[in-house]
Amino acid sequence: RGQIRIEGGPSGTTIERFNGLDRFTHWLTASAFVVLALTGLNITFGRYLLLPILGPEAFTTLSLAFKYAHNFAAFPFMLGVAMMFVLWVQHNIPDSYDAKWIMMGGGLFKRGVHPPARMFNAGQKFVFWSVVLGGGVIAVSGVYLLFPFMLNGDIHTLQLMAILHSIFALILTAIAIAHIYIGSIGMEGAFAAMGTGQVDERWAREHHPIWVAELKGEPLPKLGGD
Repeated sequence: RGQIRIEGGPSGTTIERFNGLDRFTHWLTASAFVVLALTGLNITFGRYLLLPILGPEAFTTLSLAFKYAHNFAAFPFMLGVAMMFVLWVQHNIPDSYDAKWIMMGGGLFKRGVHPPARMFNAGQKFVFWSVVLGGGVIAVSGVYLLFPFMLNGDIHTLQLMAILHSIFALILTAIAIAHIYIGSIGMEGAFAAMGTGQVDERWAREHHPIWVAELKGEPLPKLGGD
């Protein structure tokens, strides 16, 4: 259906959706993850994709730099995931609106459909828990891979951690690509939430109507084709 537009266009009135700490946490985690994803993909697939193009010397130099970048970016990523959990877990507990959001396909496939949602909808909650739980597995396995002998590991545990690290990293990368798309060019007005922290009120009422009503002390709207 292309980009999801704001019906009737922006209202010109904005609502604060995320404060400075929220946005710092998001961008800390996101930027660290991008570094980890790109350098990790090189560790896994670089010898097959980049080595034939760059040649042994250039590929070795690049891979060494990527290795250090990967190792050091792990720590801000883990900090960011921990901060995300503390800041947003209360908004990501499943509620009765999530089932209706899922049944309505999130409003992604049909124009004029606006499922009910509070601060975060069911899709965003899925991303949140994917990052927290999947990121947790990646963090634990990654720390083990960095310090195997300090943790009294054996070769079998090391192999298991390497497999878990790779599988969960690839899954989280795929989820991140979808998240980046829908949060930028895929939905009009969405990027402002983490860009400036201010979102258009009409956008907010279309995608998070329960949140807006609760924020402003208004009666809860009738939604979902009622």
